[in-house]
Amino acid sequence: MILDGKAPVGPIEKTWDKHRFDMKLVNPSNKRKFKVLVVGTGLAGGAAAASLGELGYNVEAFCYQDSARRAHSIAAQGGINAAKNYPNDGDSIYRLFYDTIKGGDFRAREADVWRLAQVSNNIIDQCVAQGVPFARDYAGYLDNRSFGSAQVSRTFYARGLTGQQLLLGAYSALSRQVKAGTVKMFERMEMLDLVVVDGVAKGITCRDLVSGEIKSFWGDAVCLATGGYVNVFYLSTNAMGCSVTAAWKASKKGAFMANPCYTQIHPTCIPQTGDHQSKLTLMSESLRNDGRCWVPKKKEDCDKAPGDIPEDARDYYLSVNIPPLVTWHRVISHRVPPRSSVMMSVASVPASAAFTLITPLLLNGLERTPSRSVTAIFSKCTRRSPTKMPTSVPCGSIRHRTIPWVACGLTTT
Repeated sequence: MILDGKAPVGPIEKTWDKHRFDMKLVNPSNKRKFKVLVVGTGLAGGAAAASLGELGYNVEAFCYQDSARRAHSIAAQGGINAAKNYPNDGDSIYRLFYDTIKGGDFRAREADVWRLAQVSNNIIDQCVAQGVPFARDYAGYLDNRSFGSAQVSRTFYARGLTGQQLLLGAYSALSRQVKAGTVKMFERMEMLDLVVVDGVAKGITCRDLVSGEIKSFWGDAVCLATGGYVNVFYLSTNAMGCSVTAAWKASKKGAFMANPCYTQIHPTCIPQTGDHQSKLTLMSESLRNDGRCWVPKKKEDCDKAPGDIPEDARDYYLSVNIPPLVTWHRVISHRVPPRSSVMMSVASVPASAAFTLITPLLLNGLERTPSRSVTAIFSKCTRRSPTKMPTSVPCGSIRHRTIPWVACGLTTT
């Protein structure tokens, strides 16, 4: 088995520019001879199909929803990072590269992350050209805000609807290419299998979800942009349709999955309050940047309401343990060791203070607490029986890391 990410080799600052120069070009008159199949029409798939169609290739795009606008990218809230350095706070392509590598727990392929940082500014320009209504400051320039795992303000956003606006922009560009005839859309199509010829993906087999008919499609290349496999976790803010079946079919045909342990699940989520909700509610990740976590310095303050604890009696532990930052990415801040005896007395915390105290506990290694202790915390803080609590999973699993946030959600709703 050979693991080859196809990343160019050489000095990381120059390798991608050299790689692009060394690549063979396709004459514009020859592009119409090639067909590309794009499976998935979210931000990645929709933008890829639109861009390939704009370049002159023949594109066929597939989605299992009734419209490309139904892709789960619409649920993204926070924003999109780019190294434009508009606030003039020291941002750069290298700093974005550094933050992404460290925020990703050093698991990402560095060459690919560098390319991501390198083209980030162009992505923002493309989105603006597509009409995405990013937030702007008083002077009319694109605004930025601080967000999780970033040392500077580099997140471009559209209130809490960034994913929706980005998807509508990509969908507009995709619709333009559909009208021009370079892209052909196939809605309500579920990919069943990948067709491989001489080790190269050349087609797909699909089921028409309306008629049930099995159809096959061929092309010169297949691009899978079908989202993550997040619903394998206990708690997730993603739609139940994010089932990763397309990537699973590709995996069965021999495709490798890089870093399956690293996928975004958003542990900061609040459970459903009834049958009217189909998934969990996301708590903003900006709570770890613009909003700071703290615990009382004195054990006797645990019985007080958060608003009754004066500022000088609050311990902003992340700011002390990680001096350059107010907070870091959840993966890094998980490892911050507890510094206060308050951490050990969470079972006596009144429900009114659960949000203030449980949140820091998540970032102070509670994932290593035995299941019985976590269950006691959950029950005490929510005044209800933890009927859905897992009790037999290993300590340190992702389920334990999400439990404190569940307690916060139930306490504050």
